Amino acid sequence: MENRIKIGDFIKLTGSTLKTIIYYHKIGLLPEPERSAGGYRLYGTGELNRMRLIKRLKSLGLDLHRIKEVIGDLQNTPTMRETLQALKIELLNEKKILEDRIEKIDALLGEDIELLNEDVFASPSFQMITDILGIEQIEKYAQTCPEIYAQHRKVNSILDDFQWNVDYQEPFRILSEYFKEHPEDYEMALNYGARYAQLAKAAEDDPQIEKLARESAALIKSMPQVRDLLLSHLGKKKPMNSLYQDMVAGVLSPAQLKYQELVDKFLLTED
Repeated sequence: MENRIKIGDFIKLTGSTLKTIIYYHKIGLLPEPERSAGGYRLYGTGELNRMRLIKRLKSLGLDLHRIKEVIGDLQNTPTMRETLQALKIELLNEKKILEDRIEKIDALLGEDIELLNEDVFASPSFQMITDILGIEQIEKYAQTCPEIYAQHRKVNSILDDFQWNVDYQEPFRILSEYFKEHPEDYEMALNYGARYAQLAKAAEDDPQIEKLARESAALIKSMPQVRDLLLSHLGKKKPMNSLYQDMVAGVLSPAQLKYQELVDKFLLTED
């Protein structure tokens, strides 16, 4: 048992604590050492090198679970170089994932969308719309109404973050399928969207708001499926409508919010 020390000296030498050493043994991070005839743990160069490796890896920011994965089999303790090579490979893989994310962010930032900012995240609802309409139609949307396209994504993100009602995605699905089957109506909707975008800088008392709202309501009424869908959901959203309006107030301008209220009002008005 030469060149071996008891646990008290091992703790002092490694700058650790009894609780830490016992825990490392328990989770299999530090192998159980040989014991003396009296049952005392005796630590040698193998355990010291193991602790040295653990401390080095901890200094690199790895947690104990990760360190155990990197170090590997207790019966086959690798050298520091082997361990670092394995760690380097893992970090390079993580780097690739991060670079891919950065590339996607750069692509978004490179789009000609002035309203794009840090609170825009991937929206399952908007992705569903994209899947139904197709990339070509979505690109046409982004090019024709870039401001509304950006607002649409933000509003959908707000809807996805909260459970406004159990079927909140259903109207998006139905509208998307309708416009896919009626491209001429989709073109008209885009044209109205471009006019709606101009309301972003309008005053709340601008007469163009009511004018556009009346024309939009008339257009919707000319599309029975769209009209019936919107009318069926007007009542459903009323209990939380005020809260929803507060949430999207930072996305839509006061004039645009007034426009939406007027469209709802005119849809409920008989011709």
